[in-house]
Amino acid sequence: MTNQRWDTDEDRMIHKLTVHKNLITWVIQQLEKENIPCQRTTGNDPNGDILVINPEQAPSVKEIIRGINRQFNG
Repeated sequence: MTNQRWDTDEDRMIHKLTVHKNLITWVIQQLEKENIPCQRTTGNDPNGDILVINPEQAPSVKEIIRGINRQFNG
C-alpha cells in the first residue's frame, strides 16, 4: 500500500475503498476473460464481493484467484 499522509480518516477510508472497488472490478474482468460469468454482489454480502453464476466453475475460480495471489504476493 502507498505510504501517504492522510488529511482525514475519511480520506484514508475512501482510498482503501477505491482500491478495493478497483480490485474487484479487475478480478471480475479476469474471470470474464476465462469465460466465467460473474457479477459484483451488493449489500455487504457475507459470502463475498463476487458472485460466480455457475457454481460448477468455483474450482476454476479458486485456481485463478490463487494464481493472481501468487503473481502479486509472491
